[in-house]
Amino acid sequence: MISALIGVALLSVSQADTTTVTLHTTVVTAGRHSQRIEEAPISVEVMPLAVIHDKPSPRIESALEQLSGVTIQDGQANIRGGSGWSMGAGSRVLVLLDGLPLLTPDAGNAAWGFMPVEAIDQVEVIKGAASSSYGSSALNGVIHMRSWEPSSDLRVRVATFGSVYSQPKMTSMQWSDRPRGQGGLQWAMSDSHGNHGWVVHGQQFKDQGYQLGLRELSQRLHLKYRYKPSSRTEVGVHAATYHSDRATSLLWEEYRYGYTPLDSSATLTKGATWYMGAHVKHLQNGRMHKLQWRSTGMDNQSGLDSNNYSTAALQHMLDYSMQYQVGAVDMLSGVYFSQASMQSVLFQGDHQSSNLAAFTQAELSVQGWDLSAGLRWEQARVDDMSANQPVAKVGLHKGVNKGGHLRASWAQGFRMPSVAELYTRSAIGQLQAFPNFDLKSEKGWTSEIGFKQLLVNDKVKGYIDVAAFWTDFDDMMEFTFGKWDNDSTLLLGNYGFKSLNVGGTSIPGMEITAAAEVNLGKWTLQGMGGWTHVWPTPKDPSYVYATDASGAELSFNSTALSPEAGWLKYRYRDVIKADLQATYQAWTIGMSVRGNSVMNSIDKIFVDPLIAIFVPGIQDARYAFSQGDVFMDLRMTWQPENTPFSLNLTCRNVANRLAMPRPGQLSAPRAVGIQLTYSLD
Repeated sequence: MISALIGVALLSVSQADTTTVTLHTTVVTAGRHSQRIEEAPISVEVMPLAVIHDKPSPRIESALEQLSGVTIQDGQANIRGGSGWSMGAGSRVLVLLDGLPLLTPDAGNAAWGFMPVEAIDQVEVIKGAASSSYGSSALNGVIHMRSWEPSSDLRVRVATFGSVYSQPKMTSMQWSDRPRGQGGLQWAMSDSHGNHGWVVHGQQFKDQGYQLGLRELSQRLHLKYRYKPSSRTEVGVHAATYHSDRATSLLWEEYRYGYTPLDSSATLTKGATWYMGAHVKHLQNGRMHKLQWRSTGMDNQSGLDSNNYSTAALQHMLDYSMQYQVGAVDMLSGVYFSQASMQSVLFQGDHQSSNLAAFTQAELSVQGWDLSAGLRWEQARVDDMSANQPVAKVGLHKGVNKGGHLRASWAQGFRMPSVAELYTRSAIGQLQAFPNFDLKSEKGWTSEIGFKQLLVNDKVKGYIDVAAFWTDFDDMMEFTFGKWDNDSTLLLGNYGFKSLNVGGTSIPGMEITAAAEVNLGKWTLQGMGGWTHVWPTPKDPSYVYATDASGAELSFNSTALSPEAGWLKYRYRDVIKADLQATYQAWTIGMSVRGNSVMNSIDKIFVDPLIAIFVPGIQDARYAFSQGDVFMDLRMTWQPENTPFSLNLTCRNVANRLAMPRPGQLSAPRAVGIQLTYSLD
């Protein structure tokens, strides 16, 4: 049974590269084993590879933003309004690469630059708490990237790409009189010979940047080797390295000069990150044993002597699981351990973190009902702070009529604060980031009921999915901008960002997604899209969760701009996504649309007259973008029949629109690009 499911998984992956409509796709993230996506008891969405390859990008985030209910703010993934703006520290969405977490050890954020966009086989997104399966940080969902495995025959993909930024419409933002752009080379190869298989892939990338002084230069290399001495046993090793030289900023000079950083200064960082690991799979007496190990190291060097934020960290993780059957019940049990150490002036010294967990889950089919339940006990520790947390999940699925699938689930989640949230003390221009040694872990649960209807006939295949959900958090951690010091020698330096437990929150909502493929002779039409609506609210808006340096009591009512609306900060109530494409012989044209409602609530202090002197224009920008945001991308692909070459032309942000995804930052201007790809499958 297990080997048959693995075979189905490989078949579904090979078919996903040519379409944006994925039916009967096999996923592994929902239950940590292979199952068809429509039979999962929770919402799972798969990113079609066509969307990734036809919209060339050095990072996977731009493709993820096309998924319904998923937004990326400052590199932080947000699913169904579960997160706001967190300054790149701490993530409620766990990012996995080939089954193991790939979050930075210090800040707990996604290592997007490390993700092998050139060699992705499948991207799976769980929408909802998954801590019972994957532990801390899976409080709001999971994004799982599965990279290439050794192929039976030679498989090659090489792509070179480049794009040029347009000047912004506002002349005051046009800081350069020369074109700025980005470009890179991606390559991947895999093959097998007898019992031995290998994969090698990488990327070189350079971005001149559309903001004054901000740029990036990076290189990445991945290696994977697999040995299969028998049909029951597999052994593999893998390694990767990533080097980057980046200049970034947090806030603009002001809205009129939105592409100029505050004080015209940038944060310079030279980073070196690596990982290495191994796995063993063995099938014996009907039991599949799997052992995975990965070690990750990072060394980020500051480019400024005046503000040393250099960081070094080392993390080890070990995951063992066993699939087996007890009568008619499919079982999966295992243990997980991770340990990390890090050192930085930014964190005021050396710190240690660890995580130990044991988990089990069971699945049973009874009279057409698929029932599942899981339990995980986890002990998480950061220095002397620790939390012991049991988390559970239950779910059910039932096939209804022809092609109908009903699902319902309830799952708990929790997250320990990261070292960065607890200990960071640094300057951000004239502002500061402040530590909070009293942070507590956050926990919560997600419930959902949904229905998916598959639509298949001679000319049309597709689906429509409707879901209602409710997410509930206790002791939610949010970065709050305020006055946190009383140094008489400073003015703006007394203000900045601090992570706080802001109390209980509730995020009910609904989501409708759909996809279809229509064959009309020589024409093929494909489309996917969805609408997500949430009501993110504090349970008690008057709850006082902190006192600032001036003695003022802080609550949602006292800190939020327009608290009468009752919406949590830095969320969009409505998010709409759509992707359409038409193929005629060798030509494909496509269009993507992303839209969101206005961000109703931010920290009120951002529009305080004193702060507005040093970070001006936020209120002006909110007025300019008071109707929400809509962005459109266009693409065209030419791939002659029986040739391995294809040519892509793209235009991102066709209308060259501006948006403020969070205070003090503007979205990217229009970019026109070209990509030449060679593929051999």
